[in-house]
Amino acid sequence: MKPPLAARRGGRRRLLRRIFGAALATALAVTLPATLRPAPATAATGDLIINGTFDHGSTEPWWTRLAATRTTVESGQLTIRTAGPQAAPHTWDDLVGHFEFGVTAGQRYRLRFDAAASIARDVRVSVSRVDSPYTSAVDRTVDLDGTTRRFSFDFVSPFGDPKAVLLFHLGARPAATVRLDNVSLVPLPADPATDPVLYWDEVLTQTFRAVDRQPTVIAREAAIMHAAMHDAAVSVTGVGQPYRVRVPVRYPGTLDDVTAPSLHAAVDRAAYTVLTALYPGRSFAAAYDGAVARRPSATNSDEVSRGESVGTAAAEANLSARAADGSADADDPPYQLDGVRGSWRPTEGRPAGTPNWGLVTPFALTSGRQFRPGLPAGAASYEALLGTAEYQSQVQEVRDYGGRVSAARTPEQTQIAFFWANDLGGTYKPPGQLLTLTRTVAVQRQLGILANARLFGLVSLALADAGIAAWDAKFQTRIDLWRPDTAIDDLGDAGWEPLSQDRAGISFSPSFPAYISGHATFAGAWSAVMRRYFGTDAIAFDATTDDPNAQGVVRRMTGFDAAAREDAMSRLYLGVHYRFDADAGLATGRSVGEYVYANQLRP
Repeated sequence: MKPPLAARRGGRRRLLRRIFGAALATALAVTLPATLRPAPATAATGDLIINGTFDHGSTEPWWTRLAATRTTVESGQLTIRTAGPQAAPHTWDDLVGHFEFGVTAGQRYRLRFDAAASIARDVRVSVSRVDSPYTSAVDRTVDLDGTTRRFSFDFVSPFGDPKAVLLFHLGARPAATVRLDNVSLVPLPADPATDPVLYWDEVLTQTFRAVDRQPTVIAREAAIMHAAMHDAAVSVTGVGQPYRVRVPVRYPGTLDDVTAPSLHAAVDRAAYTVLTALYPGRSFAAAYDGAVARRPSATNSDEVSRGESVGTAAAEANLSARAADGSADADDPPYQLDGVRGSWRPTEGRPAGTPNWGLVTPFALTSGRQFRPGLPAGAASYEALLGTAEYQSQVQEVRDYGGRVSAARTPEQTQIAFFWANDLGGTYKPPGQLLTLTRTVAVQRQLGILANARLFGLVSLALADAGIAAWDAKFQTRIDLWRPDTAIDDLGDAGWEPLSQDRAGISFSPSFPAYISGHATFAGAWSAVMRRYFGTDAIAFDATTDDPNAQGVVRRMTGFDAAAREDAMSRLYLGVHYRFDADAGLATGRSVGEYVYANQLRP
């Protein structure tokens, strides 16, 4: 049971007296006139500051720490006559402040005020916690003189506090008159252009285009980067559960050091450190400079330094955890062909791609086989599979719909086939396309930094484990199924070619077994996370592609599951997969996504 209101105010006043002195504590006992009483910030009012324009002639609820410092309202301005040298040596020895508002971790704000002084002097301004460790969400020093000037600072709060305080630090300077007016503190909407999670995800997908790596490999790289950024954000704000590490953020606990880590700097450094480690031949210095340019205007160097330390530690913890995950052995030992009818064999002379990836340690699953699907058509052997009506029917379906020349495939199905392909070097590959679609939805839904850190962390972990699960089914079971072009050639139709083609127009099939479809598994995992995260599948969005055979195509998706299903079926229209590859891939991926969402990065 809560104590009576008077008792609660009394307890808080005693606490504040210990921190700031009796005058400040007394400020809380003020009963405001009705015209000055606080109202919650809304989209209409916005401003968290009560009486920031001083139009009513009252100084309430503004307070001073020292009895010798006087405040009055003159000509519609708060006029402060400071106490002078006895306030030395700390700027916080003499304060004018404002209580009764809260800040939210990860939220953008804009602090504005007009200020002038009777002598040339500086004034420190901060939005801080009332309690130990007294950390500041923004802490800047401005130079004043006799000319009234407008100051504006954007910042992202690294903490949440229902009772924050705006402070103007006036100590450690000679006595003077300082004038304030038009003081406002306004929450700002999410800004995709300054969101570090969205920024570094775009840097990552650009890197995918520049390097030609298998989709399994880049999914792993995305998971490490996004897990590190998530852990950095959780460490700074204390909001949510980390994936790998909660980096300790310690403060001296004095008013001389109230520097909180910059959330932007922590996320930026985490991403930069991971990318530099995973792509040692590439420089990300320019990308880092671009990230720095997007930081809020109020970020100071101490906040950056502390934030970078947090980000580095988060990155190193996640990199270290994956150092011996088996990914280095993805091609060693080399794949041994089964050498019988129905079994996969190299197409276009290319060896199997990452055949041991199903043995890589998952990010969330207990093992790559945790959601292993049954064998195609329920068969126990190649011979049994090739004799089933289901297999024969599905081969014929691909033959009809997936050929380079097809009378059955519609123009839209041809567009769908190429739209979701992204198999070629120079594209962002299937994981990159799904991450790009995640960005599209995140921007559309106006998610903030913390929401994006969690969303992209979940999506990336699910994609990484989807790759492991799919490659387990492809290479670690009794049936490593041949591709449709090999199956159709075995039927005596040597002239049949899949619609899938490279930049030179030459048909090809990906260099791994057909069952299950990697595209479908990635898509199923992605759709499951997106649906669970947003609490609905009914979110429409525009999807784009990198594939050179679908340049400029934009497809309108009605929901996540519809997009995933279209992605899965595209592989049949492209002539590189059977229907049961798509169905089993979707089901496996959805199981992976549901498991990741239920067990990782809890809010």
